[in-house]
Amino acid sequence: MNKIIRIPLIFLLLLGCAYIRPKGPTDMDSQRAAEKAAVIFERGNDFFKRKDYSNALVAFEEIVEKYGGTESYEPALYLGSFCQYKLARFKNAVHFGEKYLKEFPNSKYYLNAMSLVGESHFHLAEDYEATYYLTKYYVQAEDSSGLQKAFERILEMLPDLTIAELEKLHRIFMAEDVDEHILYHLAQAEAQKGKKEEAERDFNLLVRRFPETRYVYEAEEYKRFISLGQATGRAGILLPLTGKYSSIGQNLLSVVRTFEKNKMLPFSLHVLDTKSDPIDASLAAARLVEEVGVDFLIAPVSSFEAFTVCGFAFGKAIPIILPMSTEGRFEALPLVFTRGQSYEDQARVVARYSVYDMGLNRFAILFPEESRHRLIANAFAQEVVRNNREVVAMVSFPPDSITMQRELEAIKKKEPGALFLAMDTDMIINAAPQVAYYGLEGITLLGTEAFHSERIPRLGEKYVEGSVFVAPSAIDETISRQLSSAGLPINEFTARFYSVLLQLRSISSYERSNLPRLIGETLRGTEILGVYQIEDGEFNKLADIRKSEG
Repeated sequence: MNKIIRIPLIFLLLLGCAYIRPKGPTDMDSQRAAEKAAVIFERGNDFFKRKDYSNALVAFEEIVEKYGGTESYEPALYLGSFCQYKLARFKNAVHFGEKYLKEFPNSKYYLNAMSLVGESHFHLAEDYEATYYLTKYYVQAEDSSGLQKAFERILEMLPDLTIAELEKLHRIFMAEDVDEHILYHLAQAEAQKGKKEEAERDFNLLVRRFPETRYVYEAEEYKRFISLGQATGRAGILLPLTGKYSSIGQNLLSVVRTFEKNKMLPFSLHVLDTKSDPIDASLAAARLVEEVGVDFLIAPVSSFEAFTVCGFAFGKAIPIILPMSTEGRFEALPLVFTRGQSYEDQARVVARYSVYDMGLNRFAILFPEESRHRLIANAFAQEVVRNNREVVAMVSFPPDSITMQRELEAIKKKEPGALFLAMDTDMIINAAPQVAYYGLEGITLLGTEAFHSERIPRLGEKYVEGSVFVAPSAIDETISRQLSSAGLPINEFTARFYSVLLQLRSISSYERSNLPRLIGETLRGTEILGVYQIEDGEFNKLADIRKSEG
């Protein structure tokens, strides 16, 4: 009887063991999988060390797909995301990287993967995602070089995010110092969209939470814009209708009348006379702003008048456009907009032209020891070096010097192929004969619009022959035809003024708060400079070049 019972019990016991036996590979199978994954990983790692990312990725992808749970899986997933990034497969890099972040939050490579995912989103132009991951990296990482790069990326993308995206980032990183930058751009975006209450609230929050904020000036400026009220749709024009520059002013007045007569602009133009005097110019600006209520000023006036007018406009938070200015210093002033054809811009363009179109490789620079000319000389030198050519000599001289023997003999020893003269017209006339006299007669002279004076070929004679220089080029064929058909004078001043008004037609709808941004975007990229060469005493145009080209 006992034997009969014992057999079924043993059978049931064995049957029960069969049912509770775990599914999947046995310990032996797991060990084999781990060993195989290790072999594949070593193969991939060898390729990775040789920077053969394509072959390395084949191995890492096989591990990720088939050998999850092995020791090789984590490093294969991380290095696989890195390979995808190096191969510019940014979507795959994001997929691998985000998978790694989710599965291995305690890994020592977690922050590296965070940075990689952010950079991949950046290359995909997915600005919100890129900003989110790079900001998470930034607030946790300690590597100084990585922090700096992430910070620069964040500042680059914040202005392009929507209000909703900025609000999400603000909520996520509210307790972090980086919220200073998020909060500023959020308030700025709200101000530009005309959300007065929200913008004022967030600007106040910014200053309260970050009393030492780098944006304290910008915050106050935007609050001033918000307080200016509704846009009037009026623009003020300051012209020298009487006095020293009256002939220029009267020509420009005819341009204004043409635009007004044909209703070519989405805003009205209101003209006052500066009397060619800086004090009268400032008084006229005050009348336009305080009595007429203009939204912005356009002032094609001399530099002396412009400085006083810019000071007044700045105090009133009124944008001002200087169509004629080639003074680089004006571009540094808040709310001042120029065509960006400064002497520094001209120096950079002539440097690029002489390198690529003239095939020159070795350059010398001669300039008077003054801050303004040093800035121009530095701009030329930096552009030459940026384009992998050599500045063999950079020599200054006292501004009141008559002879430049010592300086030119020092330059001659360096055997340059061209000499850039960062100096005024009178200095060029004095320097050019000495360049030839002291043994550099075969050298090509380069310069800016200081060469663009009839006095240069007339007084410089043969010594300036062949010189190449860059100057603002406002009169292209299209503008010339339009001026002619409108019966307007065809000259440099009317062409510059006319072209600026023409560009401003695109500002059809604006608020006080977003007007500076719209003006900047409208005028940016429109700067055209001409490359000229002196031939037989005449200025022969070689090319028209946009400032941004090259």
